[in-house]
Amino acid sequence: MKELTAFLQGGQLSVSRLLLQHYQALKMSSEELVVYLQLSDFASQNDDFPDLAVIGDRMGIAPKQIYNLIHQLLQKKLITLKSTVNDTGQAEDHYDLTPALTKLSILAVQDTQLNQQSMDSHQRSTVFNLVEQALGRPLSPLESEIVANWLDLDHYQPELIQLAVREAILNQVYSLKYVDKILLNWQKQDITDKTSLQAYQKNHPRR
Repeated sequence: MKELTAFLQGGQLSVSRLLLQHYQALKMSSEELVVYLQLSDFASQNDDFPDLAVIGDRMGIAPKQIYNLIHQLLQKKLITLKSTVNDTGQAEDHYDLTPALTKLSILAVQDTQLNQQSMDSHQRSTVFNLVEQALGRPLSPLESEIVANWLDLDHYQPELIQLAVREAILNQVYSLKYVDKILLNWQKQDITDKTSLQAYQKNHPRR
């Protein structure tokens, strides 16, 4: 029980999951990560320029090695050393840990964009393949341009184009002009995706 009480009284450090998952993408070594976390812990206790010997004791390594690791973090621009003037006019140094988090945020955005681009590319490929299957032959250059215009100029969702192609197949009309007519009609009815199409069909059942 005493051990649990001591553990709870020791406090907790909030760590970004992105940092733990992607620190290697920042070219940060495991030792540098631990030093960064140590600096974060001290900063959470309002000590943003801790004694390197104390960090060394925590990690079981010499202060000189801690200095080298911090120097590497500074060189990699994952932390910065800033100096401010206190109320008594004396200069005080402190470590700013935000650069690493800023870089992580940028990486996260880039990963999201890459994933979106990959998904968009896959969806485009699916649309073209589905149209070719519906026609039973490869698309001509003109037909490929029509499908591309649906995506790039008309900004129809890939899902909606697939639904329009299936609608044409159900009606046994294998023509891009017919698919285009379906899409234009749906656009007039503010149908933009599967959900809005289902809602429209529910309110306007076929006779």
